[in-house]
Amino acid sequence: MIIIESVQLENIEFSQTYLHSIEQRMLAEVEVQKLQQKRRARESAGANHGDAGHRQGQRGPRRGAGQRRSHRLNGEAKASNIRITGRCRSRAIEARAKALGTNPNLVTLVQAERWNGVLPTTMVPGSAVPFVSIK
Repeated sequence: MIIIESVQLENIEFSQTYLHSIEQRMLAEVEVQKLQQKRRARESAGANHGDAGHRQGQRGPRRGAGQRRSHRLNGEAKASNIRITGRCRSRAIEARAKALGTNPNLVTLVQAERWNGVLPTTMVPGSAVPFVSIK
């Protein structure tokens, strides 16, 4: 019987391309947050400006233009978010593929990171026990 009490991983190193892709994704997320913040500020400024025009008796065209501009900016921010996220995911996939090519043990590392620590309670005869290789 084998009892595994604990597992400790040390000195885990990732390739520079993988680390770079993570950095690029974080930068993209920051950029998306900035765009969303600018969009909210513009919408707020447009709403305040539209309210002032409404109080002065200027209705319709200014308010409609502000809403159209708000919708356009919202769409542009969403499109930019999709583009940036797609680029980052693509780079991350490429980096993982390169890392896997240079280090086939990466699959085992990912399995270990995602494992919840519980072995199966039932097993099919002749099947392998996860993470236990007995040769």
